[in-house]
Amino acid sequence: MHPLHGKVALITGGSSGIGRATALRLASYGARVALASRTASALERVADEIKALGVEALPLPTDVTDRERCRCAVEATASHFGRFDILICSAGVSMRGLFADAQPDALEQIMRVNFFGTLYPTYFAVPHVRRSRGSLVAISSLTGKRGTPSYAIYGASKFAVRGLYDSLRLELAADGVHVGVVSPGFVATPLRQHVLDGSGRPWPTPPTPPFRIWPVEACVDRIVRVLIKRQPQALLPAFVSPFLALDEISGGRLGDWYLGGKFDPDDARPPNNA
Repeated sequence: MHPLHGKVALITGGSSGIGRATALRLASYGARVALASRTASALERVADEIKALGVEALPLPTDVTDRERCRCAVEATASHFGRFDILICSAGVSMRGLFADAQPDALEQIMRVNFFGTLYPTYFAVPHVRRSRGSLVAISSLTGKRGTPSYAIYGASKFAVRGLYDSLRLELAADGVHVGVVSPGFVATPLRQHVLDGSGRPWPTPPTPPFRIWPVEACVDRIVRVLIKRQPQALLPAFVSPFLALDEISGGRLGDWYLGGKFDPDDARPPNNA
């Protein structure tokens, strides 16, 4: 029997992308899944896919920037299934643009979704995972490991997620709670088609990243491994780890040189804003 069989997981951002793929993978192992995102119709479709696997699913329309709705989603999960083992926070939005060109409202929205959209469900899930000695897992980003040109506010939101979870790992260790962060690079999800510019509008054509776009299943593999092995972190791709170590040794000069050459400022503005 798979280690995740019978576990109960709440997944934010569960209607598409990494959240959807993770929900289906966990369900294939026999985990019961609650799904949270804003779009009820999309949640129902994913719930139907899970039910087709012979596993119970609970769709919970939720705006993760709404603290009360996050509380309701967590409590509904625990009440419906009678337990709560795993929270996976994968709801998020992406932004690429120069900080000086951005609008404050757009910057704040990124923080609301990416950071507070992780903080709120985590806050309400902590008492439950303490009881089950379960797991809290956040989907961060490689931009949350190292500053990257044209990803200032997006990276800041992911740095904040990592800082929150790194601290929680220490705070909750004595309670037997596992806390993990998965930090992928560019992943092939619908999010890539809705990258926002500094004004908060989607790019007319998604910007082309300078690095490989990884299949979503590769990210799900990392999430599953983090859960089963109760690891504190995972990177995608894993070979970034030595680069980050060398960058640290160089005082950041290596990363400044390499990333500065990969992310041209002229590529950070959509064609209609150039």
